Amino acid sequence: MKKNLLDYQGRYGSEVRIQLIELVQCIALYNLGRRSDLKKLVSVALELLDNAQRYNTGSDVDFSWHIAGNELVVRVTNNSTSHDAERLVNAVEEISRMDPAEITEAFRRQMLNEGFGEKGGAGLGMLQIARKVGNTIRVHVEPLDNDVYVCRSEVSAALVPKSQ
Repeated sequence: MKKNLLDYQGRYGSEVRIQLIELVQCIALYNLGRRSDLKKLVSVALELLDNAQRYNTGSDVDFSWHIAGNELVVRVTNNSTSHDAERLVNAVEEISRMDPAEITEAFRRQMLNEGFGEKGGAGLGMLQIARKVGNTIRVHVEPLDNDVYVCRSEVSAALVPKSQ
């Protein structure tokens, strides 16, 4: 049975992001209980929502946090420029070819890199997700019009039995 824990579609900004993270924290605690990996699971939503806010060219976002069996699926959809959509796809494709040690090393290198752009752009968010829950990031990008692309980022995480 699939538990639909949170779906949000609508206007998006800092206040909504803060409220969504607070909701995710409450829902996760209530539905998953106290677990050693709870903070890590919530951080996946935080990273995806941060990226959506940073790169969104529109005013809306589509966010979902679902538990299906022993798997958590977090999904964010937003609009972005073609440049940012391409960087997202490239970052996820690069991460998909890495093993856990390579992901950790890439994250370390990015932390030492001084080449952050005005929006960040170092790929740290996706590397951080991969470090925390494994290489389970999927993206789908499609053109909407002119320089606007719809970007859907989805991360799945195995829900191991609760620690005692």
